[in-house]
Amino acid sequence: MSKEFQNKNINKTGVVSIIGATWSIWWRYISQFRWEWKYFGKILLVTLVVIVGFPFRLWEKFRVGKQIQNTKIDESPVFILGHWRGGTTLLHNLLSKDPQFGYVTYLQGLFPHAFLASNFFRWFATRIMPSKRPMDNMEIDTESPQEEELALIAQSGHSLYNMWIAPEKQNEIWNDYALFKNKEIKNKWSKGYLDLLKTATLNFQGKRLVLKNPPNTMRIPYLLEQFPNAKFIFIYRNPYKVYASTYKLYRDVINFFQLHDEDESFIDQNILRIYKEMNEAYQKNKNLIPQENLIEIKFEDFVKNKEEGLKNIYQKLDLGDFKNVESIYQKYLLTIQNHKKNKLNTDKEVLKKVNDNWSFAFKEFNYEMEKIEQS
Repeated sequence: MSKEFQNKNINKTGVVSIIGATWSIWWRYISQFRWEWKYFGKILLVTLVVIVGFPFRLWEKFRVGKQIQNTKIDESPVFILGHWRGGTTLLHNLLSKDPQFGYVTYLQGLFPHAFLASNFFRWFATRIMPSKRPMDNMEIDTESPQEEELALIAQSGHSLYNMWIAPEKQNEIWNDYALFKNKEIKNKWSKGYLDLLKTATLNFQGKRLVLKNPPNTMRIPYLLEQFPNAKFIFIYRNPYKVYASTYKLYRDVINFFQLHDEDESFIDQNILRIYKEMNEAYQKNKNLIPQENLIEIKFEDFVKNKEEGLKNIYQKLDLGDFKNVESIYQKYLLTIQNHKKNKLNTDKEVLKKVNDNWSFAFKEFNYEMEKIEQS
């Protein structure tokens, strides 16, 4: 496909996940990555917010900077792993309802340097955030749980999702932030990630963190270096659905990030390779996790009986007495029972593409590969 990859509904709020960056981080993006004049409105908006945010960031550093540095993460986090659109968001939203857990919020993700000591950006965020996630129509607000990788864009500038901002550099960025081929960048990512988690821990007054970040599926050895007693939940889904839903994800959210257009073929290249390498890394490294600290979940089984699935997670990972939070989950599940899922394209072209590239996944996760009828 030769046409440029761009959604007709260009995001009107600018490069949302960079909007809370410091000037040095934002300058690094616009000086190192190519950008096109058609996105100048985005660049101007982000630049203005970065400038306006300076006194608020300074105030936060003065008020709570030392507290963040001195914050200890006493309880190892619960990490939710799995490919995008595989059920990680559903799990994260559910587990975040348990009052024992803290997490990275959307507000922290947007304004990681200026959300604790002032309410200005809370007010601002309510005016730029959509009420629902474009890729799955799930309702969100400033206190909804957010992926750490998205927060890292503005927090440190060291994020795998830079490949959405500069899609022409996707291979280089994947090598740097998923495979960690560059040790210096790995160290910068690790420092930024730890600072992010310390800030989230302070925000939730020392509570244990439950974290959902698909790129972390590649990073098990590095997570265990920091948190050897961490708990892990790996969720997987039918490969056909994963491909179709991930393709929709790219179509719907790329304009929240990109500074230049890219040939649409990069979608397939990205999705097909990343899924394969992510699963290879998981299968290779999962044995590093003590058996009692890992549970693997089939998405289709989980959605049939979410309460039973949650109960199994609590029992396997020793997260406390499920009866204490059962009623909380029941109330939340009632609020999402009428949620309408997006329709996904799983036509013959998609089936063939998945069969040709991800045949390993059907054996690995015990799914049946569909046969394609010859026309």
